[in-house]
Amino acid sequence: MAKEIAGQIKLQIKGGAANPSPPVGPALGSKGINIMEFCKQFNARTQDKAGKVLPVVITYYADKTF
Repeated sequence: MAKEIAGQIKLQIKGGAANPSPPVGPALGSKGINIMEFCKQFNARTQDKAGKVLPVVITYYADKTF
């Protein structure tokens, strides 16, 4: 069964440089999403685009995963 989508968050983040400070931390924290886990995964997936500002759409689910 598919997860229930709770919403989406749109941000612009530098590749390989996501951290818990604004705008990432407050945007994710207010939705109950694990900020450090997002930053870790985002930085790992975008390390080849380091320094470039990337448009990001984060889909998060009712169980607080993304």
